[in-house]
Amino acid sequence: MGNTSLVYFAFRIKIKGTISKDKLEEVLLKVQQKHPLAGVRVIMTGDKKQFITTENVPRIPLSEFNGDEIDWKTVVKDELCNPFDIFKGPMIRVFLINRENISDIVVIFHHAICDGLSAVVFLNDLFLFLSNPLHKLNAFTEAFTLTELIKQDILDIIKTRGLPGWMKKGNKPELKPVKKEPIRKPDFAIHDWFFTEDDTKKIILFSKKNNVTVHSILSAAFLKSFAQEFGPEEGYKRVLQSPISFRPFLVEEAKNYFGLFNGLIEVGIDCSPEKTITEIAMEIYTKFKEQLDNYDPLPGYYHFNEHFLEGIEDPELFFSNRPDQPMNYDFSLSNLGRIQIQKKYGQYEIEKIYGPIFSAIRGEKVISVNTHQGRMFFTCIYDKNCFDTRIGRTLIRRALDKIKDIK
Repeated sequence: MGNTSLVYFAFRIKIKGTISKDKLEEVLLKVQQKHPLAGVRVIMTGDKKQFITTENVPRIPLSEFNGDEIDWKTVVKDELCNPFDIFKGPMIRVFLINRENISDIVVIFHHAICDGLSAVVFLNDLFLFLSNPLHKLNAFTEAFTLTELIKQDILDIIKTRGLPGWMKKGNKPELKPVKKEPIRKPDFAIHDWFFTEDDTKKIILFSKKNNVTVHSILSAAFLKSFAQEFGPEEGYKRVLQSPISFRPFLVEEAKNYFGLFNGLIEVGIDCSPEKTITEIAMEIYTKFKEQLDNYDPLPGYYHFNEHFLEGIEDPELFFSNRPDQPMNYDFSLSNLGRIQIQKKYGQYEIEKIYGPIFSAIRGEKVISVNTHQGRMFFTCIYDKNCFDTRIGRTLIRRALDKIKDIK
């Protein structure tokens, strides 16, 4: 885990009602006490190994802004480029933007400690404590890792399979000192929109009618839009990346844990002009299902967590020698589905919730969606230096038009 690794994501929650900074600070301390990974830092041993600890970690920092002077997107854009000091910790920071009877809470998470669904667990606890100071803490005593939570029958299957290629080839490349590059400072564009309850319901019913998922329908609309824009010159086979949750493969109690329990899937899809949204969605659904039914890509993540740094004397030098992963997909679509966030917590009403908004620092285009209280909330983020905002707006508009046209 490099100290300058900007693999972060954000949530923005718009709340009806004014929240005081003092009260939110008290609540954040309780959430930090409940979830060990919400209050960790990295320590470096004498032999250059890195571990996490909850000892001597400051409270989650909270900054307050006047809503008449700054908006939530500005905070997100700035903070996704602002490195965490992982050796000081914690790897979460929070921002409160207040204006008359409206509060925005922006939370920045380091992706090394949690995923989007874990962030939802964090936020739900935050609002439970905010609405009821006497809410029982029920603190977890240890930080749980992916490998120790996999269901035993699935773990047995993983262990009977062959080792990944990188383990067969050995894990001791020749390492050379690498000059540290300056931290990238992207100029992010962030688009946000939401679907009404009626429009959301229409997409869900259409998905059920055609025996596919909502995720595949949304992905198909955006892939079709990308194919329309880039297909004539680049070809009509487009590539989709999506984070997938490993929670269905984990023990039941893991659903309440705060941690990193997800992986990535990429699929190539035929988006030729004659292909309909339904046909593209069916191909996406089928290819995703094949991988998930085979527990992919869980085995790779299991072996990575268990064995990746075996025999590596200097992990920091090792990671600095690793090439960047190719960005060979059109976009990444992160769909959290129905999130377990209430409409009201005492006097506080959740009006909108956007996230996870990922730090697209390598030219990625990342679309995120969650469904809260019957409405879908979307964001799309990319670096304006890597992707023309005019094209970005056009792609979104075309995709939304295709979604609205479904019957």
